[in-house]
Amino acid sequence: MKNDNSKLKVSIIILSWNTKGLLKQCLESLILNTEYQIRNTEVIVVDNGSTDGSVEYIKNQKLKYILNKKNLGFSRGNNQGIRIAGGEYVMLLNSDTVVKKGTVEKLIKFLDSHPEVGAISPLVLNEDGSVQKDPCYLKFPSPLLAFFYYNKILRQLALNFFPQVLFSTMEFRKPIEVDQLPGAALMVRKSILGEIGGLDEDYELYFEDTNLCWKMRKLGYRLMVVPQAKIVHSGRKSIAPLIRKEGINKFYLLNFKSLFLFCEKNYPEWKTALIKLVVFFHLFSTFKFNLLRKLIRK
Repeated sequence: MKNDNSKLKVSIIILSWNTKGLLKQCLESLILNTEYQIRNTEVIVVDNGSTDGSVEYIKNQKLKYILNKKNLGFSRGNNQGIRIAGGEYVMLLNSDTVVKKGTVEKLIKFLDSHPEVGAISPLVLNEDGSVQKDPCYLKFPSPLLAFFYYNKILRQLALNFFPQVLFSTMEFRKPIEVDQLPGAALMVRKSILGEIGGLDEDYELYFEDTNLCWKMRKLGYRLMVVPQAKIVHSGRKSIAPLIRKEGINKFYLLNFKSLFLFCEKNYPEWKTALIKLVVFFHLFSTFKFNLLRKLIRK
C-alpha cells in the first residue's frame, strides 16, 4: 500500500515493540483484506526499539517506517507517525490486531458521509469472535465506574446485572455513538489531530486514547463505532514483553498512574480525589500494599 500524497485518503499507523510475529500477521491481514485503491492508502510502521528481529522484517516491507532506538511509548511513537502521515484520515492500529475484509473501506466511507463525526472505530472482537467490550467501550472514568470496575467481584456483578454503569453502549448491530474509542483501532480526521495537537505525550502508557477522545468530545465531535467494520484484537499481547520483563504489578501501576493523570488533567479536584480514594480502597482491601505505596508516593 503506497502513496501518491496528493491523493492519499488514509494513513494507517502501526506502533510496534517486540511483536514481530503479531506485526507480520497484522500487515498480512491488511494486504489481504484491504481492497481500497493502493494509491489512496499508506502504511506507516513505527518501531519502538525492538530487539526481536522486527527491525529487519520492517526494512524488507514496502511501507514507510520510523525506527526508534528506544521505546518512546504509545503517544510519542504514534505522534511520530502522525507527523509524516499524508492521508486525510489517520488510522491508529495496534500490531496485535487482524483486520477483517473491507474494514478500512467501510470506515473511510462512513467518515466521508458523516462530516459531523470526528473519529470512528470498527467493532473490536476477541479471538473467539465475541465483542471486546472491556476495555474498548467503557464510559469515561467516574467514581461509580471505578468502584465497580477495579474490583473483580463488583465488576462481574455489574457485567451481569447493570452493564450500563460500565459501558456507553451494549448495542453493536448498527453505528452508534460512544464515550470513547479504543486506541487499538481508531480512525480520525487528521485535521482534528492538528487541532488537538496529537496524542498527549505526558502519558507513559494507557489512557492516551481516552484523553484524545475526551478532547474531541469537548470540541463537539461525535465518536462512533461502525460494527459492519471489524478487527480481531488479541489483547495485552502487545504489552506482554513489558509484563514478562517487569511483572504484572508494573502493568497495574502504569494503568493507575495514567488514570490519575487523566483525572487531574480533565476533572475538578473533588472528582479526581474521589476516584483516587476508590482505587486506594480497592488496593487496600485486596492487600496490594506495595502497589498502593507506590501510587501514594507518586
